[in-house]
Amino acid sequence: MEFDNNTLRNLLSLDDESFKKLIRQISAAAGADPNKTEAFMSDVPAIKNMLANLSPKEAEKLLNAAGKDKSEDILRIIKGGGK
Repeated sequence: MEFDNNTLRNLLSLDDESFKKLIRQISAAAGADPNKTEAFMSDVPAIKNMLANLSPKEAEKLLNAAGKDKSEDILRIIKGGGK
């Protein structure tokens, strides 16, 4: 699976609550601290702005930093396939 422009557009088009729910799912799949995730999500517009400035290649590189299995789980969640 690849992180492409369409995936990025879909992610950025989510309303704030749906976006936060997705970030929580991604965070859990990555094994992140839930408290740090909540703090990170305090400024959704800034997060979306940061994502909007990433190229698909940069986003994929960031995603792959989680490792193969976790990155595949995260991408599946982003694309709407659940875990």
